[in-house]
Amino acid sequence: MTGMMIALLAHLACGAAPTEAELAEAQNWVAAKFGGIAETTAVKGNSLEVVANNDAVQPNARGGKPMKIADRQYTRGLYCHAVSKVIVRLLKPARQLEAVAGVDSNDQTGGGRGSVVFSVNAGGKTLWQSELLHEGMPGVPVALALGGTSEFVLEVSDGGDGIGCDQADWADARVTLEDGSVLWLGDLPQVNHQRAPYASAPFFAFTYDGKPSSEFLGAWPLERTSAKLDGHRTQHTLTYTDPKTGLEARIVGVAYDDFPTAEWTIHFKNTGTKDTPILSDILAIDTAFEKSAAQDFVLNRHKGDNCTADSYEPLTETLAPGSDKRIANTG
Repeated sequence: MTGMMIALLAHLACGAAPTEAELAEAQNWVAAKFGGIAETTAVKGNSLEVVANNDAVQPNARGGKPMKIADRQYTRGLYCHAVSKVIVRLLKPARQLEAVAGVDSNDQTGGGRGSVVFSVNAGGKTLWQSELLHEGMPGVPVALALGGTSEFVLEVSDGGDGIGCDQADWADARVTLEDGSVLWLGDLPQVNHQRAPYASAPFFAFTYDGKPSSEFLGAWPLERTSAKLDGHRTQHTLTYTDPKTGLEARIVGVAYDDFPTAEWTIHFKNTGTKDTPILSDILAIDTAFEKSAAQDFVLNRHKGDNCTADSYEPLTETLAPGSDKRIANTG
């Protein structure tokens, strides 16, 4: 028997409430892996399309730290670098856009460097445009009526003198829909960095009689069951059975409705009349996750049992964009 827990989130700070996008991401993964409902497309609903930007658009941060305009910090919004063009697509009509626009103040832009012009466009028309802004200038409040549109464009130009230090913040950027609900733009998925849809293939692995489970598990009979444990937890059970030997591989998982987390345990049982072949190389998780190029992975795990005083010590690792790491089972 071996167990594994994974939290499907990228930048969830300790004590912060999960976003709708994080909850939806976890629910889609659980539906595919435990429910067998493979996604046909990875991005559904409200989204951002980055048509142009110097490097990646970073949501709710700049380089993992708060955005900063003059002397004020912001933990929500979009950090962009001119020349930038971001299309906002919504499922419902929007009433108003609110934000604070300004040049980000940091060690690269300090001293008044950077020169940008912000604009909001929809239907081929400019709805709002800022004056030429430099670092150190106060942020410009944006309170723009959107008139029921479901698509508009955020643009940042280079001010006509090149893109050097043109680091721009759409701080506290949010849309109020006509039904009164509020969407924070930094929480919306970026479709230009769209991950592959979640498939229903097994997310664990083991070796059986010298063969990897990926070669035979698809041919074993599979039973899926689900049951509500309480108002926020659902238990999912996958039961694979070897028709030749009677080996049963049972995965019991719990998904949470109020937090983007799933946890599971793998049980093996011989239901046949003879000894089974050797089981080895059991991995409670053997899968791949994709993310926006603008974000890091945060991997929380424990060391496992080393028969030392620091056994099961918790560890946190940040995997920067472009890095690659295999997650091995630790017991």
